[in-house]
Amino acid sequence: MNDVERCRTTEGVSDGWLDWINAMKRTLVSMVGVLWILNAITTCFVMAGDSNVVPVSKRTEKISFQNGVNQYSGTVDTEIWALAPTTLLESNPNASSDANNDGGESQVLIRFDNILGSSPNQIPKNARIASARMHVSAFDQGSTVNLHRMLVPFSKSATWSSVIDGISADDLEASRHKDSFTFGKIAANSSTIVFDVTDTVQAWATGQANHGWVFLNTGGNGWDFYACEFEETEQRPKLVVEFERAR
Repeated sequence: MNDVERCRTTEGVSDGWLDWINAMKRTLVSMVGVLWILNAITTCFVMAGDSNVVPVSKRTEKISFQNGVNQYSGTVDTEIWALAPTTLLESNPNASSDANNDGGESQVLIRFDNILGSSPNQIPKNARIASARMHVSAFDQGSTVNLHRMLVPFSKSATWSSVIDGISADDLEASRHKDSFTFGKIAANSSTIVFDVTDTVQAWATGQANHGWVFLNTGGNGWDFYACEFEETEQRPKLVVEFERAR
């Protein structure tokens, strides 16, 4: 074999190897792309199955708390009534806030426990709260109801007597400032009433104690809603929070 023939043969082998190497590169790139897609799909399924946190934007996440959803069971709500001062009403499927309930005031206490912490289904410490909304399903429009942040703890077995003649918005038992309120009107196609509680949840995220809220009616027409014991899960009180993690 002369030098010219040898060079041609070598060039042919080199070209064949280069084609093979390029083909392998293209195959590897395709495999990496497929693996990336599969990993993304798997991550989505894991988030959907194991976490209640949903990305809203690049930095904002949304989480909700409602008894019976995503294994959450931390809602505590109870009605206390002046005419039944020692009666436990925490197991009732509905609650009433009424300044004159058959001649005695009734109030409703509510709290969402275990919403703050380091687990995947909690609001992280020092998070910036973009918004926080409490949703309740009302079935009697009643008079205007104010929602006040509780400043002292209460138990699920609270009664009118155990909290000493009900709750007062006096900056001792509950904040004078109302977090939110309702005019009592219920839309024809929906019973959901939304209370803006952003400031209170922000205070909790930055270290203040979570003692929940109290519903105080401003008139004698009772405002009624479904409690966390109600049989239909979607009608139970729900807290929805959008937040950004601290950097």
